[in-house]
Amino acid sequence: MRSLAAGPDRSLRSANTGVRAGIRWDQWRSVALPAEHGSWGLVAEPVLLGLLVAFSPVALLVGLGSFAGFLAHRPLKLAYGDHRRGRRYPRTALAELFATGFAVLAVACFGGAVALAGTGLALPLVLALPLAAAFLIYDLRPGRSWQAELAAPAAFASAVAAMALASGWSLGPALALWAAMAARSVPTVLYVRERVRLERSGALRASVALAAVGGHALALGAVLMLVQAALLPGLAVSAFALLTLRTLHGLSPARSGHTARSVGFQEIAWGLVTVLLVVVGFWGLG
Repeated sequence: MRSLAAGPDRSLRSANTGVRAGIRWDQWRSVALPAEHGSWGLVAEPVLLGLLVAFSPVALLVGLGSFAGFLAHRPLKLAYGDHRRGRRYPRTALAELFATGFAVLAVACFGGAVALAGTGLALPLVLALPLAAAFLIYDLRPGRSWQAELAAPAAFASAVAAMALASGWSLGPALALWAAMAARSVPTVLYVRERVRLERSGALRASVALAAVGGHALALGAVLMLVQAALLPGLAVSAFALLTLRTLHGLSPARSGHTARSVGFQEIAWGLVTVLLVVVGFWGLG
């Protein structure tokens, strides 16, 4: 699984082809849509949680705006890279078109949400700006950056807090949702990076594995405190305990071998389980 900050991949190289021949549909898709399964999952989880526990028309606008902002990232980075190199391909104009369209949609959705529910819902998004800035600073550098891969999902998780505020939640529980989604995503990035490397090389880096396990342990402790403060349901503890056990098993010799693709799909499933357990808890069933 690769995060929002993932570096060049086969789909991006495909978009570089056909400079003289033009852009085919499969190349349009590679310009407009992120190819990494992990980034889709970590972005969808906060929006899904917000829709299931704090649904309202305004929250839906916030969720759509957040997703549009996520979609704007790939074409924007592609167009920026072309301009930085002083080159212009058929895909450059297409990337600019998609980036502009997604950005306009995001601004329209957030503007409509603020018009309907007030500026208070934007507080989590404002608080997430330093994380978003860190992501952009490191993401625009050549290659992959662990700083960007950690900052991006933590920043995007603020969407669930904005959605909750848009639906009339108080600030404390709304920020608790953000904390839960950040606690899910940040240590997961560490785990998946090391799990994929382990599957490819067969060698485990003890320091990174310890950081992944420790990150999940800290996340579990934080969620437990939020549950004790009555800001999250008790089933959230079960969800994060399962994630910790997944990490311990996934980095152990007892694990089953998997490709990077299958690890990514597994994480989508783990994310869905986490969200559903938290949702069931909020619905008063756990």
